[in-house]
Amino acid sequence: MKRTRLICLLIAAVLIFSLAAAGQEAIKLKFSTAAPTTSSWHPGAEKFAALVTERTKGKFAITIYPRDELSGGNQAAGIELLQIGATDIHLQDALVWSSIAKKSIIPCFPWLLPTNAEVDKYVMNGEGGKALRQIISDAGCVCLAVGENGYRQVANNRNPIKMPEDMKGLKIRVPGSNVHVNLLKYIGADPLTMNQSEVYTSLQQGAIDACENTLDLLFTQNTLEVVSHLTLWNYSYDPLFLSVSNKLWNSLSDEEKVIFQECAEEAMKHQVKAARETVESLMKNFGKYPKVQVVTSLTEDQVAAFKKAVAPIYEDYRKTFGEDLFAKFGYTF
Repeated sequence: MKRTRLICLLIAAVLIFSLAAAGQEAIKLKFSTAAPTTSSWHPGAEKFAALVTERTKGKFAITIYPRDELSGGNQAAGIELLQIGATDIHLQDALVWSSIAKKSIIPCFPWLLPTNAEVDKYVMNGEGGKALRQIISDAGCVCLAVGENGYRQVANNRNPIKMPEDMKGLKIRVPGSNVHVNLLKYIGADPLTMNQSEVYTSLQQGAIDACENTLDLLFTQNTLEVVSHLTLWNYSYDPLFLSVSNKLWNSLSDEEKVIFQECAEEAMKHQVKAARETVESLMKNFGKYPKVQVVTSLTEDQVAAFKKAVAPIYEDYRKTFGEDLFAKFGYTF
């Protein structure tokens, strides 16, 4: 993967240099992502930047800004910068987008898409993915492709989690998603929202007991340095959305729009592959964080107990989101 990344960067650099030598200055674009460069998000961002530069013969030069640097680490503000055209390209997950585009949270419903096969069927290659792109685009940008943040797990400093009663009163951080706040309340936890940039210190100082995130980000953000228990339960699948601002999109020629669209789709396929390979690798590396005392993988019966506890969440949002939308992800009432 490192070799492929290096080749992409070299191609982009050569094209930009050639353009400059010809007396033409490349159009500079800002690409903001919420994750660090060590995450599986970054290969997708790099792939998109390199492909666009190559296929437009260096007309566009894309700079990637990780960790929502341009919005001071505030993820919701990062989306707002895209909406007003202050940034050009953006990569963000559904949980954060749901604070603005509420229906984008659908694929994240508990145990709705429990395997990669179902994700591929409904999100990557199905009607669910098409619906998600439209939902994001309706929020004031153009969503070009869907990537993968992955399955969210729970890490905490209080006790091993095997059954719903183990989460009673647990102060757990969630992103700005009302669905996740509500479903965790059904389990008996005490969810609260905060910026990701505050999570590490809050866990370290005991302001919160727990957080939930993908394995990729739990590792790359070093959250596992400050927790003692990790539960692998795949309770919520989280897609990514690669979007461009309306300002940029409207400035492109028809030919350039096709290029951007094709590059986005290729880049996100590359990113999904990287995300799944990353999870396989990380599953073997929990020993990197000696503070983690217990890693718990739930049995089918334990998962069934949690699914029963959170089942009312579907009925809560049945009318708000619509049965037709749920059906695009394989869920029928």
